[in-house]
Amino acid sequence: MRRPLSTLLIALLPLALGSLTLTACGADEGPNTTGQDTDVETDAGDEPDVEPQPAEWEAPAEVRVSVTPTRQAYAVGSRITPTATVYDGLNRRISPAVRWLVTPAEFVEKDGDENRWFVRQEGPVTFKACVDREDGEAICGSRITMVDAGPPTVTLESPLPGAQLLAAEHPTIEVSGQVTDPNPIVSVHVNGQAIELDEDGHFSTTFEPRVGLNAVNVTAFDGLHDREGYAEANFIWAPAYHPADVDGSVTLDDGLILNLGQNFFDDSQPLEILSEAQVATDDLADILYLVLRYLDLTSQLPDPVVDSSALTLRILDVAVNEPRVEIDVTDEGLQLFAQIPNLVATTAGGLEFNDQSLSLDGELSASLAVFAEISVAKTSAEAPFEVELERFELALEQATPNFVSPEVNAVFELANSALRTSLESIILESVNLSFIDSLPALLLDVFTSLEGAISEQSFELDLGTGQPVALNFNGQISQLAPVYREGLDGIVQARLSTGVAPLFAESPGVPLLSAPTSALPYFQSSRLQIGLNTALVNGIFHSLWNAGLLTMDISEMIPAPFNTLVQAAQIDGKLPPLVAPPQNGEPYDLMIYLGQLEIEMTWPDRVDRFGARIKVGANMGLSGGEIGITLAEEPDIHMWLISSTMDEPQLTADMLEQLMYDQLWPEIEGAFGEGLSFAVPAPDLGALGEFSPALADLQLTLQQSQPLATRQGFLMVDATFRGELWLP
Repeated sequence: MRRPLSTLLIALLPLALGSLTLTACGADEGPNTTGQDTDVETDAGDEPDVEPQPAEWEAPAEVRVSVTPTRQAYAVGSRITPTATVYDGLNRRISPAVRWLVTPAEFVEKDGDENRWFVRQEGPVTFKACVDREDGEAICGSRITMVDAGPPTVTLESPLPGAQLLAAEHPTIEVSGQVTDPNPIVSVHVNGQAIELDEDGHFSTTFEPRVGLNAVNVTAFDGLHDREGYAEANFIWAPAYHPADVDGSVTLDDGLILNLGQNFFDDSQPLEILSEAQVATDDLADILYLVLRYLDLTSQLPDPVVDSSALTLRILDVAVNEPRVEIDVTDEGLQLFAQIPNLVATTAGGLEFNDQSLSLDGELSASLAVFAEISVAKTSAEAPFEVELERFELALEQATPNFVSPEVNAVFELANSALRTSLESIILESVNLSFIDSLPALLLDVFTSLEGAISEQSFELDLGTGQPVALNFNGQISQLAPVYREGLDGIVQARLSTGVAPLFAESPGVPLLSAPTSALPYFQSSRLQIGLNTALVNGIFHSLWNAGLLTMDISEMIPAPFNTLVQAAQIDGKLPPLVAPPQNGEPYDLMIYLGQLEIEMTWPDRVDRFGARIKVGANMGLSGGEIGITLAEEPDIHMWLISSTMDEPQLTADMLEQLMYDQLWPEIEGAFGEGLSFAVPAPDLGALGEFSPALADLQLTLQQSQPLATRQGFLMVDATFRGELWLP
């Protein structure tokens, strides 16, 4: 049976009304916590007991609100245009008059007479459109939009940027602060770990620091802005600090340590013969071998050596062939044994014997043995080296005449002959005087040259902006003590100064990354070891930082076109650079940290401040008698925005990071990588020519024998020395 059309529409009406919702004007809408535009509506209620009349089908039944442009969140200053679409009971669009209500009213500013508004403050803004029905009821729809000027503001109250903390006073670090934002906060993390906020946005947690440079960062996300709120603080945490003097200078009693091992003096190996005309030395015994081999004894003898009526004797030449030298380290110093198996003296002259005139032309061969004990000590930085010949014994083991006159040979063989006594005395006296004069003096030259190599050095470092900083380095051996059969141990007092008034007088001083120890971290069986205290390297960095090396104007580094806008650009080093051993498997001898650098840029309409933290690997090695630093090609640079007086900075952190790579880092790399090299305490044998002219051209070089190692807070360099000599 066919039903009337009106009956069919009445039957379908409850189904249609079930999909409609009505909003009453003045309804209380809460904020949108999802960050999406939201229709805020209320249900029209249960189905009416009385079926609606057809006249009500054309009355407003629903208001839908949309906004243009459509965004997840709107920046402060954006202009928003809301649109209301009204539908009747049959879901048809109709066009009745619409009233607009925007709340909070103080968050917006109407754009003239149009239904457009500028949003002026952060937070949720509700655009509500209402239509009045004939029965006096209002039908409303609304849309909540989120206004977000930027990410949440993170205020880090503890730790403070640039703090230098003592481990005993701060076994753990309290990380506390506050997160603020008109919009709800979705998440907050401290160094990647989620934490909770209290009702006022405060947070607090603990951080386990490690020795050296530490970084604490806090991120906060509001679910709206595409960037998280961020705050970071860099600080140094150390078990102890070595204070600087009032003038900013730093003095370290154990800036360097030095070991001249038993193998430095004698490795029990013979001289290396490179060719018939060239030899190489590896220890002091080899050098003394050369001293004896080419000792100029002839020039030390008078000519003639004897001139009397019965005897006239000249020694034309003295040759020392194939001597043997052994040196041992004792509790007091050095013990030396030398043997000259074949000393040949070329003679001339005459002898009156039994009314005969006999010629003394010819040669006399002898073998000698030398034993010497030498004490070595230095008791303070101001005291001189003490090198004393405590015991000296010289024995003529045998003498063989080879004169042209058989009669003279026969006379010499007589046990008590005056000729034999005179010649033996002359030989013994000449060798004795040469050793007494040359041996202590030679050793004293070796030891004093060790100190001379490290005294009064100066480095000039220039970052290309402002005034260069000259660093003065003065090293003095404060202790040199023998250890039986092991070598001589030395401790070097080092003083660093710049002559510039300190900028950071409140700093506790140079961070010490390890506790002091009385045991010296030497390798076994080495020739020459130099230990560079990491406190000395950090003392150098501290002195340069305190003199203002990392406080500079970088306006000229700002690239075009921003260089025409920037009014000032300044870098401030909140912390001194710091070296520490690798901790995360980095393939370097040590790591250098620069943090916290802060860059402030002043523009016509804003002031922006950024933080920067730089980490770079470095290798240290021995070359050309100096310990030099080689930096890795690419540093790790992390930069973040600290504050801006506008909603957004003029330059982004990424842009400034690239600026650091392109402009500032090459200057830092050049200053620290090329400007810092340390002359090592190495023996200087340039005075050998005074004892034996043939040795004046002995070329001595130092060579690193194994990779640098960090041991008990010292950067240990294990070295050998090698001397090469072209024979006359």
